[in-house]
Amino acid sequence: MSEDALVVAWLEASEAREDAVRALGEWARARGARLVGLDESTPAQHVDFTLAERAEKELERARLAIGAADADAAERALARVESLLRDHPELPQAPWLRAEVERTWSARWLRVEPRDEARARAAWQNAEALDGGRVQGIGESGYPPKRTVKATIIVAGAQSGHVSLRLDGTPIEPAETDARGAIYTVDVAPAEHHLLATSDDRIVFASWVAIAGEEPAPTRISVVTGGGCSRDELGRAQRRDGRIDAAGVACPRWLAAIPGQKRGSVLVARCERDTCGPLLEWRTERLPTYGPPQAHSTVAGWPSWATWTLVGIGAATAASMAIIATGVFETRPVEPRFVVGGARQE
Repeated sequence: MSEDALVVAWLEASEAREDAVRALGEWARARGARLVGLDESTPAQHVDFTLAERAEKELERARLAIGAADADAAERALARVESLLRDHPELPQAPWLRAEVERTWSARWLRVEPRDEARARAAWQNAEALDGGRVQGIGESGYPPKRTVKATIIVAGAQSGHVSLRLDGTPIEPAETDARGAIYTVDVAPAEHHLLATSDDRIVFASWVAIAGEEPAPTRISVVTGGGCSRDELGRAQRRDGRIDAAGVACPRWLAAIPGQKRGSVLVARCERDTCGPLLEWRTERLPTYGPPQAHSTVAGWPSWATWTLVGIGAATAASMAIIATGVFETRPVEPRFVVGGARQE
């Protein structure tokens, strides 16, 4: 179960009302939390050991393809086995198989065209980080391992029961325990590592985790151990005098929920083990009722550019009429005028 997941225990109702469930879902979305039911809180991951056999067969195909200098077939087989192991970290032998995948990648980059020594070195070092190294086989070339860094792993929920943690298949013990959970400090090479947690021989967490840089950020995981969040365990909780009585409950983080009296409401109390906060009411938001859209009536006004144009035309017309009235454009007959000394025309 992820760190932001909260187990939900519905009280005072055999089945939660649909509107209350929606209200609680809205409450969780507003806080970025993920809700899980009682049956989802402690999933025991089933291990299919036939997957390990499939992985070994794909590795053998890749090695044969490398011997035949068939880069395409080798890469396809390696991609299939790598995808299988990434999808099934619950396999106990996953880290060792993944290390062999990395070494086979290294051989592919060294022996088959196109060659790439840098990628061969990186793949070999990733394998060393996973299983601590082994003797080189025929056709393999080794490289010095990466320098180790100090990494911190915080397991929330480990205080409520016995949790066994394995890093790359090796058991590790917590250095201390505080309010955040059990804290593990390990020296590992920067690479992708395999993390598996069990409680009462049940796998409660399995994943690949990346540890990078000289000062890697803490890796945080959350587990629910044993029956701490089981239906029987949380069935002890009940409402008394307006508060939640959770005596004896060991679930690390959970919610007590009660359908509200009004439709679309729910009472929620956040709890950590046997301590719960107050019951607070949450109501779903009601969308406001809007009327039908009103048509926006717009009267096209007289455009200013048209007004000024017509005024200009009118002014030009008036000026033309005034000029015409003055007789500027009239044609006058030319008459001869007789004066002393000869005739002159005007």
